[in-house]
Amino acid sequence: MKETMVLQKVNICEEEPVEFLLNGKNLVTFMCTLEELKELAIGHLYSRGIIKSADEISSLGACKDMKMIFGTTDREVDFDGIELNTVLQSGCGSGVKFNNSIAKLPRINSDFHISLNTIKERAVEMFSQAYMYKQYGGMHCAAVSDGNEIIALCEDVGRHNAVDKVIGKALLSNIDFSQSMIITTGRISTDMVLKAANIACPLIASRSIPTTSALELANKLGITVIGRVVSSKPVIYMYEERIAI
Repeated sequence: MKETMVLQKVNICEEEPVEFLLNGKNLVTFMCTLEELKELAIGHLYSRGIIKSADEISSLGACKDMKMIFGTTDREVDFDGIELNTVLQSGCGSGVKFNNSIAKLPRINSDFHISLNTIKERAVEMFSQAYMYKQYGGMHCAAVSDGNEIIALCEDVGRHNAVDKVIGKALLSNIDFSQSMIITTGRISTDMVLKAANIACPLIASRSIPTTSALELANKLGITVIGRVVSSKPVIYMYEERIAI
C-alpha cells in the first residue's frame, strides 16, 4: 500500500532582525522573537555589565514594525570594550571581549540555598507556562525564581535572548538576583555563565547540559551549575553545598 502525503498548515517560530541603538550607536542586531523587546534590551545591557541598574536608562522605546529598539543612558557608556554592530544569531551569545569580561567580575559568595526538589518543581512550572513552546515548538524558555515562585518567565527563538528577556523583566521587578536562580531550556555556555556572573546570580539550571568551558568559568566565579534538571537524575556540577538533596 502506498503511503499518502498530507499537507497541513503548521505554526512556525518567529525570527526577525531587530536593531538596538544605544546612545546613537548600533550596539547589536538581535535575531529574535518580536515580543518583550524592551525587556530584551534591558536584560542585555544589564547582563553584559553595560548598566548597573535599570535607573541608568533615561529612555527606551521599541517598535515592532520598524524592528528597532532605541535607548539612551544617563551616563556615558564606554564602548571601547564592546564589539559594536554585531549580529546575534538566535543560537549565539553576545559580542563581548571575553578576557576583559572575566577580569572585571568578582567571585559570587551568595548564601542562597535551595532543595533539588524545589528546583525541579520550578523547572516543571516553567515548562507548564511556556505557551509559545507548546504552540510552535522549537522555542527556548527561561525563568528567574527565588525558589518560592517564578518571578519572571520569557520565551524566544534564541536561548540567549530568552535569558536576556527574563533578566530584564526580573530587574524591573526589583528582584534580588543574589537570592535567586536562572532556569533555562538552553545549553549552558560560557556566555550564559557570564550573564549570571554579571547579575550576581549564584545558580543556573538547565534541561540541557553545560560546556566544558562554561564549567571552568563557573568554577572560577562561584556559580552552581545544574544540568538535565527535569530528568530523573539531575547533575550538580559544582558548589553542591547550595543544594539540599
